[in-house]
Parts: sequence; structure tokens; C-alpha cells
Amino acid sequence: MSDQRLNFRKSQRLSGAGVFKKIIDSRARFDAGVIGVHAAPSSAVRTRIGISIGRRVGSAAVRNRMKRLLRESFRLMQREFPKDAPAPYDLVIVVRPHAPLELAQYQAHLQNAIATLHALWQKRANRKNTVHAPVHTPPNAVRPTTDSAEA
Repeated sequence: MSDQRLNFRKSQRLSGAGVFKKIIDSRARFDAGVIGVHAAPSSAVRTRIGISIGRRVGSAAVRNRMKRLLRESFRLMQREFPKDAPAPYDLVIVVRPHAPLELAQYQAHLQNAIATLHALWQKRANRKNTVHAPVHTPPNAVRPTTDSAEA
């Protein structure tokens, strides 16, 4: 085990007007069981999360417990997050109504979602960086000449 502690700092929480909407509008989402995870590449040093949990999920005590379990899952898994580009990510976790799960189950759902979303963003980055062959001939190219006077 590394000497570095597994902390969950305030800087790893998403906050601010429009931040959740911007991430959701990135159109990268994966439904992992009882949670839906939206992701967008971040300019931050570390992966950050925000949790959206509605009243339909349960009472305030139930919702708070689920948020604590999701944050703890995130904290314990942060060393396993992808390090290669386009990581780190900003994640928005949307919780659907369900009976509370164990910590390990939330970790499994979150790990599956992050791995899938990372693959999606890598695919998008590769597609963006791929150079396509030109469809038209460049202006400097030698073109065959046809003499209409000879025909």
C-alpha cells in the first residue's frame, strides 16, 4: 500500500452553477445498475464527483446514507481510476430509487461505469485525432490535361 492517504477533499466535489448541466450535456452516460454516471474530461488535477439524488429515492436519512456510501466508494477507488488521457474526469452520479446496497456493490457499479466511460472518451479522442484522406485533389496536384482542340 502506498504512503499516500486516500482522502476525499473538497476540491474533488463538483459545485457551482451550471457545472452539472455542462457534464450532462457532454452526452457521455452509462447506466450501471441503480446509478447513472455522466462523465466529461476535466481540466482539474484529480477526478471530481457530484451526486444527484432526488426525493423519490427515500427519506433524507436514506438519501444521505447513499451519498456517504457513494463518496466512500469514490474515495477508496481513486487510485484505480484511469490515468491516461483524456482523464481525469468530472463525474455526475444520478441515483435511481432502490433499496440501499452494500459499499462493495456501489464500488462495483461505479468501477464498471468509469471503465466504460473512459473507453468511450478514448474512442472519441481517437476519432477526433484521426487524420482523414482529402476528398478533393489539392490545388498543387498535377491534373491530366485534355485538349478540346484535338478532339
